[in-house]
Amino acid sequence: MFKKFSINPLNVIEEEYEKNYSYLKHFLLKLTRDEQLSEDIIQEVFSRMLRNPEKILEVKYIRTWLVSVAKNLVIDHYRKKKPSLMEDGEIISDLLVDTSNPEGLMIQKETIFNALSNIPKLDKTIFLAKEHYGYKYDEIASLLDMPVSSIKSRLFRVRKKILANLERGESDG
Repeated sequence: MFKKFSINPLNVIEEEYEKNYSYLKHFLLKLTRDEQLSEDIIQEVFSRMLRNPEKILEVKYIRTWLVSVAKNLVIDHYRKKKPSLMEDGEIISDLLVDTSNPEGLMIQKETIFNALSNIPKLDKTIFLAKEHYGYKYDEIASLLDMPVSSIKSRLFRVRKKILANLERGESDG
């Protein structure tokens, strides 16, 4: 019979770090598109393991557990660092590329603000994650803990609404 607690948990953690580092790094780079943040999250995952090393022996599927912890840390990071993707000032400054023409900048800023003004926060988040930040449907679904089909249908509806807002804005002017 295999005696579970005769194994040194610190050795298990070290082995898992070596086995799963590349996998976690690739997963986190895809999710965050930020190498430094990915490194920080990996370090935090394994730091948590070192705080309570015996707990690793209770985990049945370590890679799945590591990915889950890492994903939750990414979500926590974005909730703390960017409490809302919907800070209109941030969105507008992020979306605007050409700042050489002040008049055009103001018109562009106003157009974007008006197009996004009456869209619910969750829909704005989905739209910006897909269209501005370039996340894939499954990545958005994972971050928001929603089915991919819901993400796709919400994105479809928000695109229609933004187009309607833009058309209404153009016909008013």
